[in-house]
Amino acid sequence: MIKNIYRLQLASPAFLGDADQRGAWRTPPLKALIREWWRIAVAPELGYDEQALRQREASLFGTAADDSRSDNQQSRIRLALQDWREGSLKSWADVNPSDRGKPGADPKVRHPEVRHPEVDFGGGMIGSQLYLGYGPLQLAKGQPAPKLKDDKPALKDTETNLLKLAFPDIHAHEIGMAVGLAHWFGTIGGRSRNGWGSLAWQALDDSPTLQALSKAALQQTGCVRPLTRCLDLDWPHAIGNDGKGVLVWQSTQTFAHWREAMKFLAQTKIDFRFALGFTTGENSPRVEPRHVIAYPITKHHVGRWGRNVRLANTLRFKLNAEADGTLRALIYHTPCKPTLPHHGINLLDTWQQVHRHLDTTPQLTRLA
Repeated sequence: MIKNIYRLQLASPAFLGDADQRGAWRTPPLKALIREWWRIAVAPELGYDEQALRQREASLFGTAADDSRSDNQQSRIRLALQDWREGSLKSWADVNPSDRGKPGADPKVRHPEVRHPEVDFGGGMIGSQLYLGYGPLQLAKGQPAPKLKDDKPALKDTETNLLKLAFPDIHAHEIGMAVGLAHWFGTIGGRSRNGWGSLAWQALDDSPTLQALSKAALQQTGCVRPLTRCLDLDWPHAIGNDGKGVLVWQSTQTFAHWREAMKFLAQTKIDFRFALGFTTGENSPRVEPRHVIAYPITKHHVGRWGRNVRLANTLRFKLNAEADGTLRALIYHTPCKPTLPHHGINLLDTWQQVHRHLDTTPQLTRLA
């Protein structure tokens, strides 16, 4: 067995719930994170064969069948955290500093679609933290900033932990790739696709050093695939690529605090979604391009889908720490075909519109 040790460091708060939905360090989400990136690491070797991938995954990560004990397979991967402690972020009021004795406010971003002729929405300005963290974060009427749902703690951005990871020698290469990808792109907990729970890994003792993220390093993993081919499959299996390079963007500036970085990402998300436009509205009789990027959408649901179906956005956010301690915002795309019906929508053109928007955003640059 190979035994590696990593220091885990959060770059943004994590809404990582335990059995009681209280924020706490736990190994199951970390195993799920490794598993997520392991699929992407191994998929090219297996020719993106979903059935073959499932079989190999079960033999390594184990299964827990409900109907037959003979189908159960024990995991060959072992994880141990230095401690399973509750998150230290007890109140969201501690996140935003007070201003001249008044409670700190959620940094505002502009959203053109919150305007209404009969209601004042503050000139179209909304809270960036609430926008990216709605669900784990909630807003009480009349309050300037959101609060943690049910006042349950979260993990603070400054929290660290030690993870011991053990696995059979034969799986060293693929596990190493998975951990490397998780270090570059991995986030944990609720609303993690929006950059919450951004997690960095640092190899300790004799554990293999993790490479810095670069275009060359990413391409060497073999986990990059043309956008057109990615849209053939209905599960995220690669980082996308097009004629301009890998579908990974970084902010040109760095940020002193995660609040500033998340504000930037919130405005970026609003802008690229709004750029796709809508010609319908509530209870739409047809699917429009923005519906197939992520669903549901407030005030713009599709009539036949209702509000209960879910389609996760495959364009994801992450915060990565620089050597000087500042943070750089990262946007990456693991494109795939939506699981919801999208008749009449050109998926390739829709995503290319989004990519062009990001390419023409002055504060972003493609990964080099």
